[in-house]
Amino acid sequence: MTEKKYSLKSNAMHRWLYSRKVDPVIVADRLRMRVSVFKRMIKDKTPFEEEQIRRLVYFMGAKSAFDVIYFATPEERERVRKATFGAEENKAHGRENRTKNAQ
Repeated sequence: MTEKKYSLKSNAMHRWLYSRKVDPVIVADRLRMRVSVFKRMIKDKTPFEEEQIRRLVYFMGAKSAFDVIYFATPEERERVRKATFGAEENKAHGRENRTKNAQ
């Protein structure tokens, strides 16, 4: 089975770093990579390895990491949301039967 790789949303990641006053050096250290590589991967939207994503989730917390990780399709995002947070999380946020254009 092939390993899934995910990139990060640049603006969301920078927002998270700024709001928590976390230096990219600290995040890069937790992901066991050089800070220059970490910054370039975010800027270029380069996919991270599974182990790096796992470390990011533990460092940021599942909810914050979920908001920062880029999913290729809405279906993939929803599948991961259900697997991670369960169906109750979707109901609590009113997402159970929502369509793209619904308000």
